[in-house]
Amino acid sequence: MKISKNGYIIGGVTLIILIVVGVLWLSPFSSKPLTEEELKSAALTKYPGEIIRTTKSENEYEIDMQMENGVYAISMDTNNGTILSLKQIATEEVPLAVETLTEAQIKKKIATQGEIQSVLFINEKNPYYEVVVHKGNVEFNLKVDPYNGAIIDSSQAPVEAPVSTENILITEKEALTIAADHLKGMADDDAELHQPTGQPPYYLVEVEIENGEEEDREAVVEVDAYTGKVKSVNWEN
Repeated sequence: MKISKNGYIIGGVTLIILIVVGVLWLSPFSSKPLTEEELKSAALTKYPGEIIRTTKSENEYEIDMQMENGVYAISMDTNNGTILSLKQIATEEVPLAVETLTEAQIKKKIATQGEIQSVLFINEKNPYYEVVVHKGNVEFNLKVDPYNGAIIDSSQAPVEAPVSTENILITEKEALTIAADHLKGMADDDAELHQPTGQPPYYLVEVEIENGEEEDREAVVEVDAYTGKVKSVNWEN
């Protein structure tokens, strides 16, 4: 049986049509939809801003985004990220409905950074936690994200050793005043400072006490050079 030339042509055209129809029919199933993160990234690349909320249907992904001049609704194709529509839905900034972490939660998240000294919540347009941490001899000032506990910024400085009052000597004038007040007398013009090895330093102050018609009395007062306390009084014969 012979097939005419027209038969070959009709058969070829039919085959091509079947192939095209098959490709078009299978193409929606062969492409994998983009993930939410990929869709968000694509939207932020084209329209920088802050994502407020998202919704997803079978073929569309809706994003409400805060931009400089208002809030916009962006509709995207979930298969390829194509922007299907963009419309403004508000002209004012919409606050994010996100709760900040508590002070206890912040402490738990940064516990490994060192010994926490203080935690302060700074409630500004872009809020954050200000945390002071000591680690060894270094003090760290951390700026912490209040929503996820991530460290945004940090600075450090050496921890200053506390000044010990025990290592500060009182002045000679102070020792003279203390001795005179203790005996309610008149101190000499000078005080002797003694600094024996292995013992606290002290002042020796001569004090004269008027005794009316009787002979005046004199005493040597020992004053602790650190604390200013009277340690002893020795009367002279």
